[in-house]
Amino acid sequence: MQLPQGFSSDAGSGDNGLAGLTGGTSSEPPAVTVAEPLYNFGAVFQGTPVKHTFRVENHGPGTLTLGAVQTSCGCTVAQPTKRQVQPGDYSEIAAVFDTSADKGPAQRIITVATNDPKQKQLSLTMKGDVKVKVDANPTPLIFDKVKHGTEESRDVLVTDTVGSDFKITSITNSSQNLKVTQQPRTDGHPGAELVVTVLKTMPAAAFSDVIKVATNVAPLNIPVSGTVLGDLNVTPPQVSFGIVKHHAGALRFARLSNAGDRPVHVIDVASNNQKVTAVIEPVTPGKEFKITLQLAPNSPDGTLRGVVAIKTDDPAQPLVQVPFYGIVGSFNG
Repeated sequence: MQLPQGFSSDAGSGDNGLAGLTGGTSSEPPAVTVAEPLYNFGAVFQGTPVKHTFRVENHGPGTLTLGAVQTSCGCTVAQPTKRQVQPGDYSEIAAVFDTSADKGPAQRIITVATNDPKQKQLSLTMKGDVKVKVDANPTPLIFDKVKHGTEESRDVLVTDTVGSDFKITSITNSSQNLKVTQQPRTDGHPGAELVVTVLKTMPAAAFSDVIKVATNVAPLNIPVSGTVLGDLNVTPPQVSFGIVKHHAGALRFARLSNAGDRPVHVIDVASNNQKVTAVIEPVTPGKEFKITLQLAPNSPDGTLRGVVAIKTDDPAQPLVQVPFYGIVGSFNG
């Protein structure tokens, strides 16, 4: 995000911004006060920038020092007009709240480090309600466990909250295996009804897409996700190594099951992460298999992610993927 002229953000600073600074020549402490620490901006439409200036005053006998300014989201930027505030004087902190990614009740918190011994962290809040001109229900749209080779549909109601002469000008999405059609609403409300269908051609795997609806009022994005289940299924669908101690290895297990009538043979199994190896062995030949995932000892610390790919002779599911994840070493948040 490009910052407005004269604005900066200190978010992510490693200290409180007070290193090397003193409270002034007086040995008396400052007293930081803000007449309006909570700014309620009421209701605005999504995408409307909300601007407000907080006035930070020093009611103490000592010099007030304002240090690092941190925000609860990178969408808000703020900077004091003065870092050193003399007794009886004030500094202003201007803030901008970009609402383009919010919907409904929204809040941003600005934290300012100070040398006031009674309030070392000053908290400033901007909150309100972000409304959309065009809404969808439900959103996101989730298809849970669709049987491979079948079709399943969901209805999405698109609502014009402004009450204008609403029109949809285009509907697009990426997947050819997801069909979206439009029809009029039958409840008399302004807007439209979309019918979203997972086609028979959707591969047996997890899928995701975004339906982009262009209208004469405002654009609308509807995330879509789901899972298509074939005869071959892995339990659990994702393998977690959890938090693995430094230098330690780990073993995890999963099960590949064949619910179809035709026996299935595994051709190959491989991991795309060299820290993790995978072995598959039959429990009941053609029907059930045990998958062993091994994390090598002395793997480098950090986040662990990857996928085990299982190649089979099943024409409907020649490839079955098993994602895995974990953390090696200590977790620092």
